[in-house]
Formats: sequence, structure tokens, C-alpha cells
Amino acid sequence: MGRLQWKLRRYKSKSAKLSPSVMSSSTDRNASSQEDTVMQPTKMKHNDNEFIANAEIDDDPSGCASFDSAHETMIQVGADIRQDISKALISNILLAMMLSSILLAWLYPKLGAVYVQPEISASWIAVVIIFFVSGLSMDTASIIHAGTNIKFNTFIQLFNFVFVSAVCYLFSLLMLQYEVIPNSLAKGLVICSCLPQSICSAVVLTKSAGGCPATAMINAVFSNLAGIILSPILIFCYLGVSSHVDKSSVIPMLLLKVALPLLAGQLVHYFISREVISVYDHSLKVIQEGAMVFIIFATFSQLFLKGTGTTLLDVAVMIAFQLVIMIISMLWVCMLLQIMFPLPKSEPKFHATGLFLSVSKTMPMGIPLINALYKDHPNLALFTLPLLLWYPLTIVMGILIAPRVSEYVQREENMLRKRQDEKQQAEMMDYHQVL
Repeated sequence: MGRLQWKLRRYKSKSAKLSPSVMSSSTDRNASSQEDTVMQPTKMKHNDNEFIANAEIDDDPSGCASFDSAHETMIQVGADIRQDISKALISNILLAMMLSSILLAWLYPKLGAVYVQPEISASWIAVVIIFFVSGLSMDTASIIHAGTNIKFNTFIQLFNFVFVSAVCYLFSLLMLQYEVIPNSLAKGLVICSCLPQSICSAVVLTKSAGGCPATAMINAVFSNLAGIILSPILIFCYLGVSSHVDKSSVIPMLLLKVALPLLAGQLVHYFISREVISVYDHSLKVIQEGAMVFIIFATFSQLFLKGTGTTLLDVAVMIAFQLVIMIISMLWVCMLLQIMFPLPKSEPKFHATGLFLSVSKTMPMGIPLINALYKDHPNLALFTLPLLLWYPLTIVMGILIAPRVSEYVQREENMLRKRQDEKQQAEMMDYHQVL
């Protein structure tokens, strides 16, 4: 018993002699263990919340989360579709306006054929507006330069008068051989192909596609003047019809509708700075396109009001053949322009100009020519119908391809500019090496 008490006193004395560092470390361990004990439930609780949240998302029996996600996806898809539609409408606004005008003419033809006085508003006011705006937006130097490009202008005139008329004549023989359309419509197609170029649509479409509107205007005006003589000669060669056109009425009409508005626009352009005109360039383009759409509206209103004098099937067949002729002609003119006017020597905008001028046919000038040639003919309406179809079809084709042609012109001009800059840099390096 005494020995046991002695060992107990000895153990207590050794415990009292322990160092303070050991005691503090043990205290720290105890504190840390207590902290871990306190924090561990919090961490476990946080992990449990995440697990529960994930489990609620993954194992949602009602599918609310997936429904919300699908709803958001549908909203995003709808927004993308609306954005694509708005972009398409903006890029093809002229085509949308033209189709709307044709639909309005079909629904209410008296509005464009009677109430708006088309013989004044469409035949004079709209045409004068187009050429006044053309003169206002074009430089005088560009018009003079366009007139001096004799090789290009001669090629365009020969292609439009000779090549297009020959293709249409061959197609008319083919249609008559298989009795696809009546004889009068086949002759009307040939008559349409012998007519000069359209001034209004050629200038507007060329400008929309990044071409040279001055060259388009010079060619179209010359084509209308030459058509007074060339059109009756070509029609006589193909169909054996001899007649004459009253030059005393055609030439003053061209002067009043084309030359005077163009000159007035040039005079205004002379007194206004180029910076001001560039600011309103888009507005001027919209005005030109609106005037052209109004001409189409008045034309189709008169057509729907008076009737075509033929069946709907004949009209559909004629439209199909005209589209084939236009596509063939455009492919040929693209190939010939690449061969005769290669890009390093020529400018890309002339390719765009030639593309639209090659198949363009005038309606404001063509209808008086046809009336003068076939004044008392019983099938005068059928002779005129192919032109009434050809004119808007060329505009539709032009509107559809104008954005792509504009991209081609910009791309080729950038490449030519880049090559020119590289050439100048190489010349500067050679010059510095010589020095």
C-alpha cells in the first residue's frame, strides 16, 4: 500500500514537469479537432445540398426543369428565325416591293390602270424622277468616260440586238414546230427580242449590283436611239414585216423623258458637294427603286384590267421559255465578258453592267414601237404580251442576282487593290535596293 502511493506521487511529479510546448501542441490539436468537428457537419451539409439540388434536377418527376430548358430553346430559335427573315426582307426589299405591287394590281387593277392616271404618273413622272436622280447621283466625268468605252459599248449593243434576238427566234421556231404556243405569241417573242434596252431598270439594277450606272445609262440611251432604225429592220429580217416608226414623236419623247431630267440632275449635282450627295445616296437609290416599282404596278394593272387575250397555260409556257432564254443569254455574256474583258485590264463593275444590259428590253419605248409597227393588227395584244412578261422577269432576275453580283464586284475590286498595293510595295523595295 505504501509502495503504491509512492508510485502515484512520482507519476504526478513527472506530469507536472512536462514542457509548455508539448502542452500547447496538445491544446492546438484538441482545438483543431474541435474545429474539424464543428466544420465537418457544415461541409457535409453543403455537399448534401448540392447532392439534393442535383438529384432534384436529374430526378424531377414532373419534368419542369426540362420543360423550361426546351421553352428557352424554342424562344431562341424563334428569335433566330425572325432575324433571318428580317435580313432576307432587307436584302430583297426591291423584290418584295415588286411582288406586292403585282399582287395589288391583280387585286384592284383599276387603281393603277385608271385612278392614278398611268399615262401621266407612270409614263412621265416616274421616268423623269428616275433620270433626274441618276443625273444627281452621277459625276459628269463618269458619264464622259462611259461614252468613250467604245469596245465595251459595241459588244453590249451587238449582244443585245443580235444574239438575244437570234436565240429568241430559234426558240420561237421550236415552239411553233411542236405547237406549244400560238403563232401570235411566238411572233411577239421575236418582236420583243428585237427591241432596245430598258433605260430605267438597267440603271437601277446596275447601281444595286455595284456596277457602273453611267455606262448603263449611255448604252441604254444609245440603244433606244438606235432601236428606232434597228428594231424595224430586225423584225423585217425575222418575220418579213415592213413598217416604219414615227421619228418625229420618238425623239422628242426621249429628249423630254431622258435628256432633260438627266441634265437637270447634273446641274443640281454641280452646285451640291459630293459629301452631301453621298449622305443621301441610299435615299436616292430608294426613290429610284420606288419609281420603278410604280411603273411595274401601273403596267400590270392595265394588263389585268384589259386581259391578255390568251390562256393561262400559254402565259406560263411563255414565262418558262423566257426564263430559259435569259439564263442562257446571261451565261453566255458572262463567259464572253471574262474572255474579252479580263479583270486585270478591265474593272469588275463592267462585268456587272454587261450582265444586266445584255437581256434588258424596254417597255416604255417598246410598246410605242410595237403600236407603230402593228397599229391595226388584230393580234396587237398578243404581240405586246411577251414584252409585258419579259420586262418584269428581267427585273426579278436582276433583283435575285444583284446581291451576289455586288459581292463579286467588291471581292474582285479588293483583290485588284491588294495586288496593286503589293506591286507598289515591291517597286518601292526595288527602288530602295537600287539606292
